[in-house]
Parts: sequence; C-alpha cells; structure tokens
Amino acid sequence: MRSVLCLLLLILALPAAAVKPVSLPKESPAPSAAYSDMGAIRSRIAKSGPHRIEGIWQFPNTGATVAIERTADPGKLPGAVAYNMVVVRSENRNIRPGTLMGVLTPSGRSDTFDAYIYTSPGRKARLTMPKHFTLTLTEKESRLIFKPVKAKYSLNLWRMLPYMFRYAVRKIDNTGEAPMGCIKIFPTPAVPAEPRYL
Repeated sequence: MRSVLCLLLLILALPAAAVKPVSLPKESPAPSAAYSDMGAIRSRIAKSGPHRIEGIWQFPNTGATVAIERTADPGKLPGAVAYNMVVVRSENRNIRPGTLMGVLTPSGRSDTFDAYIYTSPGRKARLTMPKHFTLTLTEKESRLIFKPVKAKYSLNLWRMLPYMFRYAVRKIDNTGEAPMGCIKIFPTPAVPAEPRYL
C-alpha cells in the first residue's frame, strides 16, 4: 500500500517537473564582455540566422535595451532550445551591459515563450528576484508582451472573517493597465514601431 501511494505521488509530480522552465539563481552572474559593443551584437545575431524571438529589443518607456540570443546548454538533448535575455543598455547605471536578465524557453505555441526574468536590482551591480513570465510575440513579431505567471493556489484570508464582513473588499485582477513589453529594433521588423515617411 505504501509503495503504491509513493508511486502515485511520483506520477503526479512528473508532469509539473517536465513543464517547469529553466530556472535562475537568486542573483544574476557576473556581466559578460560580449555585450559592450552594439555593432558586435548585431553582427553576431545576423550571422546566427536569428530565430523569431532573437534580436535587440527596447523597452519604450525607459529606453532600456536587451539582446535575446540562443544559448548552448551541454546538459540538454540535441534540438533543445533556450534563449538568454541580456542587458545591453539600462536606465540604472549600476546594471552593466552583459548582465543576464532572464532565460526563455519555447512553448507549444510558436509565438509564446516561457521565461524566468530578474525583476529587481540588487547589490554589486547584479539583478535579483527572478519571477516567472509568459512572453508573447505580437504585431508580426515586432513587439514582445510580458505577462506575469500567477501561482496556481492562493489563500483567501477574508474567508476567516465573519460572514457579514467577508466580501467587503475584493481584489480586481484586470484594472485596465497597459501591458508591459518591448519593441524590436534589430533585425528590423516587418511592422515598424512608428510609421516611416518618405
């Protein structure tokens, strides 16, 4: 009986482990010198025959720029693909070019990627607090939308209050804020961020 229970728990845990994307350490590693020259980054991406997600992306609200490139992981089987998101230029002067910002993996949809991305600057010019996101290519691959992944379970403390006060405050998930994302600046997308006049 005990072995059957252990086997059932193992079977239930396997799908969750298989879906989990590449995770990040609590703090980003030391910056790479390969991202200090924009021309070299462009040349490297162009020569690699870039995938749809690969390129140089810019956050329109801050001007911060990141590069997304394929990474080779010797621990994976042939054909497995992962991408590094690396800071090229940041509005925070403490975050140096070449700092790893996140890791992306493809999903079952060609325009959607699973990602872990650092969300906070830490000490010693490193990034911290990796969080889980879903990234989606839109507008003919010219924009990249970030959507935080929420936990499967939540604790509703309001349920512990007496019935009369239980639903006095509710959390509204959709408050109408604009989605967070990037605009592709290299390779030049089919749909530019702004119209070009001749």
